Amino acid sequence: MQRKLDSLSSSGMHAFKETTLPPGEKTVGLKWVFALKTDADGARIEGKEKARVVAQGFNQRPMQYNETYAPVACGASVRIILAFATVKNLEVLQFDCKIAFLHAKLRHTVYAHIFPGYIMQNPGTGKVLRLLVALYGLRQSAYKFYMLLLCLFLGLGLKHCEADHGVFYDKWMTLPDSSILMPKDGSPLILLVPLHVDDGLGVTNSKPLYQWFLCTLSSSFNIVDMGKCGKFLGMVIIRDKPNRRLWLLAHVYIAELLEEWNLTNCKTAKTPFPSKPPDVSGSVPLPEISDAKLLPKYQRLVGCILFICNLCPEVAFPAMWLGQHASLPKRIYLLYAKHVLRYLAGTKYLSLCLGQASPSAPQSMTSFMQANGCTDADWASDTSDRKSVSGYAFFFLGSLILWSAVKQKCVTLLSMEAEYYAMSHAFKEALWLCVFLCSIDLPVPHPFPIRSDNQVACTLSELPAIFQHSKHIDICHHFICKHVREDSFLTTWIPIQDMPADIFTKALGPVR
Repeated sequence: MQRKLDSLSSSGMHAFKETTLPPGEKTVGLKWVFALKTDADGARIEGKEKARVVAQGFNQRPMQYNETYAPVACGASVRIILAFATVKNLEVLQFDCKIAFLHAKLRHTVYAHIFPGYIMQNPGTGKVLRLLVALYGLRQSAYKFYMLLLCLFLGLGLKHCEADHGVFYDKWMTLPDSSILMPKDGSPLILLVPLHVDDGLGVTNSKPLYQWFLCTLSSSFNIVDMGKCGKFLGMVIIRDKPNRRLWLLAHVYIAELLEEWNLTNCKTAKTPFPSKPPDVSGSVPLPEISDAKLLPKYQRLVGCILFICNLCPEVAFPAMWLGQHASLPKRIYLLYAKHVLRYLAGTKYLSLCLGQASPSAPQSMTSFMQANGCTDADWASDTSDRKSVSGYAFFFLGSLILWSAVKQKCVTLLSMEAEYYAMSHAFKEALWLCVFLCSIDLPVPHPFPIRSDNQVACTLSELPAIFQHSKHIDICHHFICKHVREDSFLTTWIPIQDMPADIFTKALGPVR
């Protein structure tokens, strides 16, 4: 706490000043937040305890801020860049910006209470603090810091990706600094920087270029070079450079969640989600949880599962199904959620592999894993409203980088219609993916292949005519035909047993 106060009140930071509250003004509260730093194995790092003063921004009034949105690199962008780095054998390095937000100055006048536990020089004088920097917790802090970074990155010659403003990149054909050498193979210098608030990755084919990048930033920030990336945004990263493979794990987070629910040594489940309801006849499920605690416990657990499915694709369908009941859960639904935890307990050391396609993958799959999308649907599977479930999976350079499980918004009359709606859902993501790859100069197949296990849906996407069984389909889904006719995309059929998106549409049995 004292280290944090010293950094805030240092002469170079000018984070606040004591003043008298003007008439008509109101203050926001301040609060201490504490955290312990852990390594990739979840062990506590001694001496890395953190204490932060956070502003209670919910007390701010509209005249105290304007813009609040700050882009961060989405999970799909990070996976795409990591897959590219793995296949091309690029360096994956990590950096962190200390006291990040405090480097951004405030344009609006914001007053705050005295720090909890802070003794003023003249107590009893009714003094308050006028905040001069973007303290954590203020509504505009993240935006102010992002705009400061944006100006610095653009000044270095980097460009921000048009499809994801949290990703910066550039290629140099000439040396930006005399300390850097061009690659021996004659290729350009490459630097990709996916940024998540104050944590960033540097993906490059030149370590001197990365060091020049950090040194330039250090003139404006307190930048810490963390070397090779081992843990990023909760993901543990393990890399095998000679074989061009990379693994992403969430076992530390899963272990903490299992400990919280007392399931560390539980009997594991073979599937992510039960295909049949558990037998609870004659008993009350989970009697140890009171009715008052059922809703917050269920919502917290579903939120944790949603986070885990960023690295565990097979949990996407359970997360979608459980999330539908988050507003009014039943006790039986909490049992379903605990089934997901018991599955994770037995698979927490399984990882998402990026890089070269696994040699154990079926031959029928390796032919289309380089760059394409697969889409599937489960027709009228929800017995309560007869709506279908859409799912898709996108591959890039042999890696699974995008997936989704979502319930369709309307009732479909035919399985073909459900598959066509699922294809429409996948096309929207494919359009974003193509723009993202193009904007950072990564390879994009043309036309981009989209696979479906429904031949009629593939045929409908290629023909401009409206048939008897398709004239009721909303026009918003027929944009598929336009892109297929323009050769931007190519829809093809594959057998259902080869469809990787099938796991995103239903609860599969142990064999599947």
